Amino acid sequence: MPAEGPPGAGGEPERFEPGALAGLPAELALARLPPGRHGLPRAFVADQQRLRIVAAMLRVLPEHGYPDTTIAHITGEAAVSRSAFYQQFADKEECFLVTYDLATEWFCERVERAVAGAASWSDRARAGVGEAVGLLTANPAVAHLFAVESLQAGPAARQRQEAFLGRFAAALRQEAPARPEVSPELEELLLGGAVSLIARYVDSGRGEEIEAAVGTLVESLLVPYLDPGSPERGNRQRLSPTPDVGDVGRW
Repeated sequence: MPAEGPPGAGGEPERFEPGALAGLPAELALARLPPGRHGLPRAFVADQQRLRIVAAMLRVLPEHGYPDTTIAHITGEAAVSRSAFYQQFADKEECFLVTYDLATEWFCERVERAVAGAASWSDRARAGVGEAVGLLTANPAVAHLFAVESLQAGPAARQRQEAFLGRFAAALRQEAPARPEVSPELEELLLGGAVSLIARYVDSGRGEEIEAAVGTLVESLLVPYLDPGSPERGNRQRLSPTPDVGDVGRW
């Protein structure tokens, strides 16, 4: 499981840094290994190469897209040999899935931590969505991974995405008011879909719009749980559609 990292300096949203997942000192995290005989433990070298490859996969995806990304793109970015890649991963898909798993675990842990101290369900929703917006805005490569590449990387990736959105929804739905007409499937669609919407805004370069609309987004998520006659169920400002993002369609 990824190690818990400190918040960004000066209270800024945390950055997803694969090298930090191994708990390495800053001067060693993802550093290039010295050539020749270096006396470093084999396990350390393997972990470093694995994390370098993960970081490289994350960086090359926005440029090439999963279908056109090659092993050569990844190894060139990671500065490792092709044989080193295959010592760590069976193929490109496995490398992608490991990258996706590490990123979603990192993301979900931080959202779950943000909502843990909330006094009410509405506060949980606000804290969770606010944390999601901050993390994805600070990490556009992760937003791209969630919004675009998980839909292009095959059935296993789509299953991972469903599990990830389900976990995000579960973090927000705890202590939600009981509404029999709101099925678990609808809850997951509403709450899990929020992170997909946030990711698409960030990936399309419109992160500032989603940041400004956090309140509107949260209030829209609360609507199904309000009493039918509540005045709060009135019309709400809608987020404008996001532009086309690759081949994944329009919101």
